[in-house]
Amino acid sequence: MRNITSMPSSATADRLQAFRFVVVGLANTGFGYAVILAGLFAGLGDIMANALGYAAGLVMSFTLNSRWTFRASVSRAAFVRYLAVFLFCFGVNLAIVLTARQVGFMGNPLVHLFGISVYAILFYLGAARFVFAQDRPFGLSVRENWPELSVLTALIGAYVLLWNVPVSHDVVWQMWIARQMLGGATLYKDILELNPPLWFWIALPVEWVAVKLGISGKTAIVAIVFSYLALAIGLLASLLTDLSPARRGILLVAALLAVTLIGVSDFAQREHLALIAAVPYTALISRRADGRRPDWALAFLIGCFAAIGLALKHYFALVPILLELWLLAKNRRKWQPLRPEVVAMGAVAVLYGIALVTLAPDYLSTIVPMLTTAYFGYESSWSTVLFMPPVFWWALALALVLAPWRQMHSYHVAAALSAIGFALSYFAQQKGWRYHAIPATGMLFIALAALLELHLSRVNILRNVVLVVAMSVPLVIFALIGPYKNASKGEVSQLLQDVPRGNVVMMVTANPSRIWPMVDDGGYIWPSRHFALWMLTAFSQDLQRTGELSPKLTQMANLVRRQTVVDLSCSPPDVIIVDNLERSKASGLDPISFLSEDPAFGAFFANYTKVRSIERFTSYFKAAGWQPSRPKDCRTIF
Repeated sequence: MRNITSMPSSATADRLQAFRFVVVGLANTGFGYAVILAGLFAGLGDIMANALGYAAGLVMSFTLNSRWTFRASVSRAAFVRYLAVFLFCFGVNLAIVLTARQVGFMGNPLVHLFGISVYAILFYLGAARFVFAQDRPFGLSVRENWPELSVLTALIGAYVLLWNVPVSHDVVWQMWIARQMLGGATLYKDILELNPPLWFWIALPVEWVAVKLGISGKTAIVAIVFSYLALAIGLLASLLTDLSPARRGILLVAALLAVTLIGVSDFAQREHLALIAAVPYTALISRRADGRRPDWALAFLIGCFAAIGLALKHYFALVPILLELWLLAKNRRKWQPLRPEVVAMGAVAVLYGIALVTLAPDYLSTIVPMLTTAYFGYESSWSTVLFMPPVFWWALALALVLAPWRQMHSYHVAAALSAIGFALSYFAQQKGWRYHAIPATGMLFIALAALLELHLSRVNILRNVVLVVAMSVPLVIFALIGPYKNASKGEVSQLLQDVPRGNVVMMVTANPSRIWPMVDDGGYIWPSRHFALWMLTAFSQDLQRTGELSPKLTQMANLVRRQTVVDLSCSPPDVIIVDNLERSKASGLDPISFLSEDPAFGAFFANYTKVRSIERFTSYFKAAGWQPSRPKDCRTIF
């Protein structure tokens, strides 16, 4: 028997393991770089050579780390985990570099040193604690795992069908902003966007990858969102392993339908992402309500995952708050506030707050005052907000979910609470926009599915039929609505049919959907720092109510006129399309007359000639050979 004193201590073994990991990393770097050089010499080009080098290095490092560093067996399951850890760590490294660029540290070697250090530490921890700590053969029992295999197959099929799904004007604007930021523009200074920065920070690495691969930002964001929802389904499946295959199948299929079909009309919108984020988090809280103790790493991952989607709007905080209050009421003295998912969400919230103050202070100093002054113009009447079709279905679904069933199901109660949180968010925003209703609809659909899963084995055909019929309503509605369609696309396309790609196109309108996403889809340059002149709605309503603008709105109107003149002088539009605003919340306001109260705009617009009118839009073309004097500090628009 070996003497225990002769064995290396745990700390010594850990140091030796870390040393071997570093050695493998250095060997991997040298080997990968050699493959890249060979690929370049063979004429493969930058992208293919780089991809080949990383792939070769990844295979070599996995082999050496598994055999030598961690002394584990080589298996397909371990390689899948290894690849997942690599992608996560590389994403963190990329986020550090891109964030540093936005702060102003471009081409700084210390940034890359810090990024690669964080990458190496996280990769080592992931390999030691996750990849090789659960050394087991790869294998799946079709009989036991048919729900997961079926949903995975359906998910792949959905992506094949929807990889080119149209996304809304908001998502196209999100990617447009990311493209400008990568080109050096500063958000909330060069671009005046109303939403907080997280959505646009998320888009930065997506747009960067799209540019490197030579694909559109829309194609990239669809792929990323499908990866996001695939991870949500995977996390949900990890929480349901103790259920029978049939019960897991119902819940997984319901979740898949909710995040794909119900979200398809506004794919990749913030509400769609919030719905995806809430699916595994809601299941996790329901598991805790049942007295289960999920693995801490899984709970922490779900907390991080949920924090990303639920931090996109402050309204979404209602969802975890309601779930936590319910868990507190149910567990009482057994309630534990410092759980991995709570710590993760709290940490993300704190970091986001710090990032907002340090990296985007202009949002608080510039945008928030604009919102408090003029965003009321977009609010709808309560009759409009309340008498929307989704709200009627919510009432029906909640009545079914909260009915006095003989046996309650924690998951259907938790899903209902998440839906209530999202519904309160819908009402708090007071817009009545369709996409604001998506997460509440999706979570209520899941709540009904959880109720059906619980009572399906009971002999009560009428009750089950009622549940199925209620669940089918939103599926049918969203299937009929289909992917995003822009109501103004036909008229705008006709007005721009003879305008070459690369020309500068401006629309004077209060509603961004009148011109977006067509301006970006057509390859045109958008000259304005604003998504649209959204504040015209507040100006119009104030003028109609009092006959004159309030002092704050007067100051804002003068600023917008001045900004518009500067933007258009920097990039003179080849075509200006004017929306008469008749079918908008700014009806009654003549936008050109309003802007021309600044003489500089009137003098600028005098060089444009009316060409054509279609419905509410009129196009004006720039006079041949005319070019205004260019202001200082004009930025390049990409």
